[in-house]
Amino acid sequence: MKSNDKLSNKLGVSLGVGILSWKSHKTLEKSLQSYEKIGFKDLFDDVKIIFQEISEDDKKLAEKYGYDYVGTEKNLGIQEGHRLIHENLNTDYILVLENDNPIIESRRITEMTLENSIKLLEENKIDVMRLRHRWQFGEGFSLEKYLTCFNITKLHEKYIKSDLDLKGVSSLVRFFNNLFRPSKALRIAGYGLYFEKEPQKVFPKYVEKIGEEIYSVSSEIMNWTNQSVLLKKTFYGELLNYAYANPTKRTANGFQDLEKPLNSKWWRNQNFKVGICDGLFTHNRFDDSWRKTHHAYNSQIKN
Repeated sequence: MKSNDKLSNKLGVSLGVGILSWKSHKTLEKSLQSYEKIGFKDLFDDVKIIFQEISEDDKKLAEKYGYDYVGTEKNLGIQEGHRLIHENLNTDYILVLENDNPIIESRRITEMTLENSIKLLEENKIDVMRLRHRWQFGEGFSLEKYLTCFNITKLHEKYIKSDLDLKGVSSLVRFFNNLFRPSKALRIAGYGLYFEKEPQKVFPKYVEKIGEEIYSVSSEIMNWTNQSVLLKKTFYGELLNYAYANPTKRTANGFQDLEKPLNSKWWRNQNFKVGICDGLFTHNRFDDSWRKTHHAYNSQIKN
């Protein structure tokens, strides 16, 4: 690690990265290659890969790219993976990634984004910064729900056109969804950040513009996500404590998944400040998936 490159030298706080991984070697290697391209890990004080059901291939891959790692004999699930990140990184701030989160921005933009994010966190303007790319968000991020409840006031010029029919839902459907299911509509209002040119004007009660293309969004309309988030280690610990004290019947691959207990009425009522910026990471998978809803689902993958 090149000590002169560390962001902690500029910011006065230590930064770590935890990468969750279970199998999926092609996917992880693609992500590690993207990090190597810009010297990503040199920016941090500590970087660790958390391998569940660790294999010799896992170890070889980490060693090939010069990463420290922690391994478990069995797959313990996503929530346990987050606990292992929290326990094994002793830095002031932690960036949480999964093995399918390659970086898609340059070194210069990466440094600038991380520096701005830490400053906003230090100033308590936000509690967590989402760093999944706002415009190139990749797989598994559905915007259709937003259009069932809201029309787009002014489409952001950075929005990348897709197969999504921006006018495919009638105004009558939106009217009835807001009339009869207002709480559900409110829960998905945060998706407006991925469409709207001026979201702070569309949802002024919940969205504040705090920088150039940077927003503070109330957790009442913006949920927690397990991937590509930067936050204080202490806050991360508080969220984990809540999740473990409040397990849910809804699981991921049979295990507790941090997102399920956190994305509840409790989270919405806390009015946490979720930071949204242009982001750094996308979401791409190159191996088969255990998720039944994924386009590359493989029923032969066992937990």
